[in-house]
Amino acid sequence: MIVLGEDELQQAEKALAPLSPAAVKVYGCLFSINRGKALNLEVVADSWPDFSVLVCKPKVQGTADREGDFNIYSIFSRDQASLKKLLSSPGLLRWDAFTLLAGVDINHLDAVTDLAAQHGVPARTQCVMHVLMLNSHDQLRVYQSVPEDRIRPLQAEHAALVNSTWKYGGDHNSYNSVLGYISNHPSLCVMDEGGGGPLSWVLVYHHLALGLLYTLPQHRRKGYAKTLVSRMAGRLLELGYPVYCFVEEGNSASYGLFTSLGFTVKESFRAVWLEINEK
Repeated sequence: MIVLGEDELQQAEKALAPLSPAAVKVYGCLFSINRGKALNLEVVADSWPDFSVLVCKPKVQGTADREGDFNIYSIFSRDQASLKKLLSSPGLLRWDAFTLLAGVDINHLDAVTDLAAQHGVPARTQCVMHVLMLNSHDQLRVYQSVPEDRIRPLQAEHAALVNSTWKYGGDHNSYNSVLGYISNHPSLCVMDEGGGGPLSWVLVYHHLALGLLYTLPQHRRKGYAKTLVSRMAGRLLELGYPVYCFVEEGNSASYGLFTSLGFTVKESFRAVWLEINEK
């Protein structure tokens, strides 16, 4: 087990860039870390420089944001055996604590569930995700249904509203996460015509996936979400960010929205969020 230093983190980012979609979540973490945007994350490799597994995890567990509270580990693995060997390393995982393993290749899932069974702890699939990606401006289908002057970045003062509507929000730790996303990464919202506040918004997580896409119920079916994703995708491409999102299997509305804008999916790949122990 090797904790990557500054030079290794830069090298790992370059190595992972062409390995999407399987590596895109850890690549996004590395991109943020290398630009000083995710200070409580570190990356562990099974070997270096010829790695087969990279794990991005909190430096300090239990910190007062969702990432620390949920003890989220982002996973990239080339094969099951290497993944199982690294996760077995003493001190990498606490088998007596809640841990969320995020982005596990569905074809490597048995390695993790077998380990959990060996430790006598429960393991439960939280969700299975498609990874939808946009690789160039040529691929993007531009859409805009809102006047330019109503599309603006979110501000720190909007974090409470976003947190109150987030599927995983509603408490102080999730509020801190939302505030961190707004403060460190691009975001966009559609503002009320009268200046009353955001009606629809999209943010970027620390692993740089598009997320928290939401429109207030009374303002839906006006093309706000589609407009924001189109604008955000173009902005991220300009900044050199990876442009991608996770869409849960069965969520046909979100799947249709992203594919209508030019996002594509590799059907053979699925990413699993796996819970170890109960929260």
